[in-house]
Amino acid sequence: MPEILAEAALPAPDPAAAAAAAAAAAAAAVRPEVSEDHRASGSPRSAESAWVPDPAALMLLAEIADAGSVTAAARALGLSQPAVSKQLRRLEEALGVPLFERGLRGVQATDYGMALLPRARSIRAQARQAGEEVLQRRGQREGRLVVALSHFATIALLPQVIPAFRSRWPGVQLSIVPPTFQLGGLREGAPDFAVMSLPAESLGTEFSTRAVYATTVSVVARPGHPLAQARSLAQLAGAEWVLPSMDSSVARGLKRAFRQAGLPPPRCTVTCQTLTGLETLARHSDLVAAMPMEVHDARTEASGLRRVPVAESIEGPRVAILRWADARPTPAAQDLEEAFVQAAYEMARQQARLRGIAG
Repeated sequence: MPEILAEAALPAPDPAAAAAAAAAAAAAAVRPEVSEDHRASGSPRSAESAWVPDPAALMLLAEIADAGSVTAAARALGLSQPAVSKQLRRLEEALGVPLFERGLRGVQATDYGMALLPRARSIRAQARQAGEEVLQRRGQREGRLVVALSHFATIALLPQVIPAFRSRWPGVQLSIVPPTFQLGGLREGAPDFAVMSLPAESLGTEFSTRAVYATTVSVVARPGHPLAQARSLAQLAGAEWVLPSMDSSVARGLKRAFRQAGLPPPRCTVTCQTLTGLETLARHSDLVAAMPMEVHDARTEASGLRRVPVAESIEGPRVAILRWADARPTPAAQDLEEAFVQAAYEMARQQARLRGIAG
């Protein structure tokens, strides 16, 4: 994937870290009542005596897990290491289970800790977003956003989105990451939302999906390739392919087109999940590649690859905006999400006009 450097202002104070630090400090004077018998037994609480964890304590759990040590978490929160250790110990005593295993190189979450982490991270994300929501509604144009973008979204949509968004939200620190996360990360606020190909499997109701664009796949090869002038998929039946992965949306579309043409599946001998790597492999070998048409058109000069003029239309990935259904986006997140939607719609209108002219 080409390196994308998003212009960003100096990081604003992290509302989640500030909230966690303040809550942890305030909670220091409130010790959950834990019986000596229960503490000595080390057994989990029964359902009848279950204690509801303080959200601030769970935020602290997420900070420790992500930092890798109590000392690093304390440093990030602006607290002392003994204070953080004390709060962690109280949480473990209240729950009756160990949440971390201590070692010379830091801490590692136990099975109990791992079970709590998704909820802890979700609470932390909600705390950050709550703070930013208030600030942004008061007119402050700052905050933090993490957005996962596919190659298509990065290359075809981001250039249309970023200039106006940066002018509207100059104080927002924007982080752009590839969509290699587990979808459950959307619940944890990492990322805030994604613009990516819809997965092959059906998503549950816990995810909000908004389809915005249907791509077309282009077959590409190096100049002078023996199959560079192929006019049909049948002429590519013996080709060796390089694809993002065997189960990628591009690969699925290509296999579907071959099947509809009555051909055996394309023979993929190399996979490469980075766009620049895939382009390099196709540019310096006789491998034939496939990618969204919009991505190839934007990178023809940089990649040096040429479209193979096959007559068949190859249906590509359906691009959608994904987020956790229960998430409440901040005003900045809503603005950026809508900007991607409008950029995708405008691209679809342009493609429709071009098809009309060509027809």
